[in-house]
Amino acid sequence: MAVPTGILWERDLHTAAKHTLLRRYMSAWFPIMAKQFRDTGITFFDGFAGPGEYTNAQDSSPAIAMEQALRSDVTCYGTQTRLVFVEDHRGRAEHLRKHLADRFPHANRPSSLAMRVHRGKCGDLFEQAIAEVGGWAGPVFANLDGWGADADYKIVQRIAQQPSSEVLVTFEDQFFIRFAKGEQEAGERVFGHSDWRHVDGLPTAEKRSFLLELYRKDLHSADLPYVLTFEMIDEGGHSLHLFFGTTSEVAVGKFKDGLWEVDGVSGQRFRDPRDPNQLSFDILRPDFTPLESRILKMLGERDHSMAELCEHTLLETIYKETHVKPAVDRLIDQRKVELARTGRSYADRVLRLAERQLF
Repeated sequence: MAVPTGILWERDLHTAAKHTLLRRYMSAWFPIMAKQFRDTGITFFDGFAGPGEYTNAQDSSPAIAMEQALRSDVTCYGTQTRLVFVEDHRGRAEHLRKHLADRFPHANRPSSLAMRVHRGKCGDLFEQAIAEVGGWAGPVFANLDGWGADADYKIVQRIAQQPSSEVLVTFEDQFFIRFAKGEQEAGERVFGHSDWRHVDGLPTAEKRSFLLELYRKDLHSADLPYVLTFEMIDEGGHSLHLFFGTTSEVAVGKFKDGLWEVDGVSGQRFRDPRDPNQLSFDILRPDFTPLESRILKMLGERDHSMAELCEHTLLETIYKETHVKPAVDRLIDQRKVELARTGRSYADRVLRLAERQLF
């Protein structure tokens, strides 16, 4: 959608889906982190917070964070919980302060919760804004949901330096494809280097995958070993990419749990941008053919245990670990795969390609 100029605007399907996903994940993140980091406290940082509501919805990332932080299974630990919101537009920042004060009155907030709204550019303010509430003492979850070319790489790098911290970045590849020859400053800020400019010399069909893989590598270089990326497609066929970077395999699983519950709520479809052969699918009616093809390819290289297949699926595909067994069962039924070794655990159970059948 076009960048809005007013204080409020209509929430589109992409944003609605992102909010559903964020709520699902934050419902797990806040209580788990509050219990685990009672000594250091936890911080939710929103670098492009907006006005806090829309003309057609009261949901927003700041409201979702406040709502989840105030749950009884979070506040019961007494953990210092910090919520830091940055918004560059003066009118929206003022609207956000008022909206949060009206919806979440100070009298209903525990003393362990600190909330701040800052007006200014995220890249200029994030370091000091988090420091003012003591946020660098513990893990930070950073929601960097700008307009596609706003999340400076230096922000991602700094967040990644914090143990147990995570980033969720909105990424619009079309901006960099369109302005590779002109708007180079934005590209340097987002990628942290000039290699992204090579997109201009690539065939059209290769431009998107080049940019997505380059940014994925950048997140890895920022010391985020686990990076999940997926494409969200609305009913009009418009796409948007999200990158989730973390240091925890458990967090990848929890995030995917939220992802697979979004569809049907917001009318979104999803696609793994790393798999050029995968069509988009509704999560309520998922297509497991790409996963089955991936398993066959892996077994074509060597035998793999079920545990190895599950780990690969979790970290390298859009699918969940729990999808592996039914996919393998179908391949066994089709006599494409067979057990090379059995056992009680997934680590003991080894699979191989089945010999070709004549009939």
